[in-house]
Amino acid sequence: MKVTKLAGLMTVALALAGCQTNQGSQSYSVESNAGNSSLIIGKSAHDFTDSDIEVPAFFNTQGLQFCTYEATEKDSRCPLAKKTIRMYFGDVKTDVSASLRGKSADVFNSMHSNIAKFSSKALENTLENQFAGVNRFRIVTRDNDAVNLAMEEILADEGAVNVARKKSALGRLSTDYLIKVDVLKTGDMLFGSTQSLFQTSMEMSTGVIDPYTKEKVSYPNLGKIRVSNFDVRDRDSYTTVIANGSYYRGFNYESGKDVNAVMNEMASRGFDIMLTRLLKEMPATAQVMGVKGDRISLDRGQNAGVLPNETMVVFEYSAGFVEPIGVATVNPSKQSAQGKMVRWKDSDTADDVRDSAEKGIYRPDRQRRLFAVSVGVPMEFMKERSTWAPKS
Repeated sequence: MKVTKLAGLMTVALALAGCQTNQGSQSYSVESNAGNSSLIIGKSAHDFTDSDIEVPAFFNTQGLQFCTYEATEKDSRCPLAKKTIRMYFGDVKTDVSASLRGKSADVFNSMHSNIAKFSSKALENTLENQFAGVNRFRIVTRDNDAVNLAMEEILADEGAVNVARKKSALGRLSTDYLIKVDVLKTGDMLFGSTQSLFQTSMEMSTGVIDPYTKEKVSYPNLGKIRVSNFDVRDRDSYTTVIANGSYYRGFNYESGKDVNAVMNEMASRGFDIMLTRLLKEMPATAQVMGVKGDRISLDRGQNAGVLPNETMVVFEYSAGFVEPIGVATVNPSKQSAQGKMVRWKDSDTADDVRDSAEKGIYRPDRQRRLFAVSVGVPMEFMKERSTWAPKS
């Protein structure tokens, strides 16, 4: 088979802050259909062993003095506060190999033209929607067309005075960090005697930037993400018949609509993987208000990005020291959450809390606070809210 190649490079930037790195034993990888980049899924609390019950590495307790422990934390120095994200996409650049000649060049140019037309704006909106859906970050949309159109209608219906009053009361969001995502797009056509195979892939690499100092920081380290068209559809669906250098039947690589649909699915899959890695390194956190038996009550829920069936490690924080006491499964309401301790840590601290909770309600005090921190995206969330499907 003869292989032809093309590559496109585009740049994405988004803004956020405050990242952690969790223990590997608290999560696991799920392979893609084509063996490319994997999803990172948080383990069920029922699968934890005693050695798994540890506070995620680099969990930030240094800023707890800036927390008010209200439903919405306004000081960005508080580790419980949600961070503000802005997302930016650069122009798509393409490069066709100069060595291509003859009929293969015609095929390659068609592929190049359609992949180059893939709209970066579509990527931007998809990524904004996927990040906003977990409610762990504050997303400032760049969909100005939709916002401007809506504001025209709101001004007409509610009046300028009411709109100005509401905007003044809400204030402005302050950006925390940028994440720069470089995306390399490649396209190949494997030519056969009777039919050919269309191939394309996306590789995403990320870097975090403080927009105020222009410093590149080391977290979160999301690594490289690779997604191919075989991850989103069966390989056989990309076979095509080429006659005299032009499309004849099968997958229509000359159709911008068909190629764009595949690229959209690949981008969405890549963002799924990015989101699972990011949520592992930027866990949801909440304060435990009380423990009664094996039930726990948290001071925040959906408003802090706690997901349904979230696995959370519960730990005590006192005088700068953290002591894990157990692992729980948590379900959120709008501004709080309820959970069940599935396994208690084999330690004196855990025994003290458990004994007190069995006699009544254990209420942490200011000297010995309890917190809960998530370990990764629950499997149920990825099945219900993303494009991911288990490997067949």
